[in-house]
Amino acid sequence: MASAGPVGRADFAITDFMAKLDGLGGYAKRNRFTVQIITPDTLVTEVPASQIEFLIKAISFPSRTFGSTTYRSGGKFGLEVPYEVTEEPVAITFLGTNDWKARKFWYDWHEHIQSNSSYNMQYYKKFIGTITISVYSEEAEAAGGTDGTATHKVTLHECWPKTISAIELGWESGELVDFTVDVAYSWWTQE
Repeated sequence: MASAGPVGRADFAITDFMAKLDGLGGYAKRNRFTVQIITPDTLVTEVPASQIEFLIKAISFPSRTFGSTTYRSGGKFGLEVPYEVTEEPVAITFLGTNDWKARKFWYDWHEHIQSNSSYNMQYYKKFIGTITISVYSEEAEAAGGTDGTATHKVTLHECWPKTISAIELGWESGELVDFTVDVAYSWWTQE
């Protein structure tokens, strides 16, 4: 049996690693992103989405999980097999401002889904929107345009705000206010 031979130093050299990494476009950075929120056509709000998109402190890409079950053959062994895809909500964290526009925007969308005065639920097609998350390389000068083309883009289709988190206030804390919105969606695509 022939051996593959000794492993040379070049196989573990940092220069080789960096060259391979550069061939893949370099490292992706967490802080180079934009988010575009497209609201339902029937949503009435005094706060346009474009006024709050820059307040997004953090967002997660969507996850995709298979629900699975155990398939048994002749009672001898079990084989785990998938049977459905589960889409988990995406968390968006916003910085709070003294005019509370970001929070008001999401309250308005929630009110649009179900009115607090009548408790009537809106039809599904009338309360869904679209959210696009774009990531940029470090070389991009600006988001969009000729010098700021996204290196990765994910679009959440038929999305709506499922949860608006509470904000804890207290005399002992001088920290900045932020809050999280969990956005549910039907499916997502990537570019």
